Amino acid sequence: MSLIRMGMKMVNYNSSRGYLHLQKFLIHVVVTISIVSVIGLYVLFHYAEAQISNKSLETGKPLQIAYLTDGLFSDAGWGAFGYNAGQELISKYGYDVKFLDNVSVPNIEKTVRAYADKKYEVIIAQGYEWGDPILKLSNDYPNTKFIVFTGLVKSKNVASIFPRQQEAAYLLGALGSMLSKNHTIGFIGGDQKYPNLKKIYEGYKQGALYINPKSKVLERYLGDWDNQTKGRSAGLSQIKQGADFLLHVADYAGQGVIQAAKEKGVYAFGAVSDQNKLAPDTVVTSFILDPAKAYESVFNMIRMNNFTGTIFTPGLESSKNSTAENGIIYIAPFHGFQKKIPTDIQDKLLQLTQDIMNKKIIIS
Repeated sequence: MSLIRMGMKMVNYNSSRGYLHLQKFLIHVVVTISIVSVIGLYVLFHYAEAQISNKSLETGKPLQIAYLTDGLFSDAGWGAFGYNAGQELISKYGYDVKFLDNVSVPNIEKTVRAYADKKYEVIIAQGYEWGDPILKLSNDYPNTKFIVFTGLVKSKNVASIFPRQQEAAYLLGALGSMLSKNHTIGFIGGDQKYPNLKKIYEGYKQGALYINPKSKVLERYLGDWDNQTKGRSAGLSQIKQGADFLLHVADYAGQGVIQAAKEKGVYAFGAVSDQNKLAPDTVVTSFILDPAKAYESVFNMIRMNNFTGTIFTPGLESSKNSTAENGIIYIAPFHGFQKKIPTDIQDKLLQLTQDIMNKKIIIS
């Protein structure tokens, strides 16, 4: 081979090798820039998200929230749920939450106005009766966001959450009907004027009759949320009529219902919070409002600065804090009753849960 041809071959070889090195270098540069850009965008996005999530857009300080209710945080039910939900807002987002319970109904408007005057950016009112006063005041405080839990009101700066508790009550009615020896179960509510309470009874009744159309479902309202003596008396009355399972939705007065069931050796269902601890050998299970998810939909709007007046109606979730569903209500564990309830009944309850969530069963 001539020296010229050898030289040309070497030049071609070196050129190819140089081109490959250049190509590899350019790819390396592009990949490096891309990685840096992605990391930068990731950090920037999460920094911005953190700013929206945890800080007031006006002051840069933690979002100030007033959590107000006419219930009692110590009632192991409705009030306890509210306190736990407020604590979740603190732990999850770092918000500054001020709690106030036991607000008398005549003082609702005065109380809301006082906290709005103090420039609280979000006011959560737990209780149906807070809806109309807040709707009335909302125009006076356009920069305040109001949330009514179990409310049915909305406006530009008012949102409500009205959970479909009747879906969970349906399951308890079905369970009671499957387990009742007397084919009679009872329901005791606080005050009949609240629409969610009537819905809960209707769901409870529908579940019982689905299992056994001949089931008897007793109904009683106390006109009171705080009188345990009234709750106990109503419970004893229904037990005398043959009820061997009692569901109360009566807040503090409901503890009297559980006491009556305990005294007479029948069974009870708890409401809103897991109430098995009140009487471990009496409270079979409870329907629970999930405090970790209760306000998730509303606070997602607040975090993204696109709050709008909406009425949210979340229903069942399969288990506590489930990420697979948008529901906020679930059935508590059976605790000491787990091995006492036949497996086929537990399986039936799970199937009914799925049928409700999949809209195969509609609670009227």
